[in-house]
Amino acid sequence: MKRAFTLIEVNLAIMVMAVGILGIISLYAFGFREERQSREDVASAAYADAVMGPLVTALTATNVKWSAFRKLPSSPGEYGWGHYLENRSTGKVVSDPESLAQSAYTRTISALNIGEGFPSGFQVPRQKAGNLKAALVVMHDEDSAIVRISFRAVDKSNLLFAAPLYYTEARFQGIIDGEGGGE
Repeated sequence: MKRAFTLIEVNLAIMVMAVGILGIISLYAFGFREERQSREDVASAAYADAVMGPLVTALTATNVKWSAFRKLPSSPGEYGWGHYLENRSTGKVVSDPESLAQSAYTRTISALNIGEGFPSGFQVPRQKAGNLKAALVVMHDEDSAIVRISFRAVDKSNLLFAAPLYYTEARFQGIIDGEGGGE
């Protein structure tokens, strides 16, 4: 006598396989989301490098005078990241963070008085930045030899504070011109 599978055993086997296949299919959605986030993170890092690199180069240039360096303004202002908030109680981000970032970059470069050779605003090719919105904060205490620079870039402005933060410091390496030395 041949032994066959019962209908219950066949249904149980199908259910076990269905659960396994559905589990694998659900991983695809997770993988697609992570791949998109990874692409955005890489673009954000490239954008940060394209903005912060020239800024650090300008700040550490050996032809920068101490009198100009020591009076560098904090940009976009003394509230730092708070300037990117339209409403501090709700955390709503300003509609155009990119213009504040451009302003912070321009104010810092122009305050150094180093002449030609450095772009007055950051120009990042769209294929590198995609649709990312940038935010830049340059913090400097008067008479300090260190400038702190932080940068974020994100696809949707309202997620600005959830984006990775890129941070660096630049130390004065220029010309002491009679107004005291740095720290």
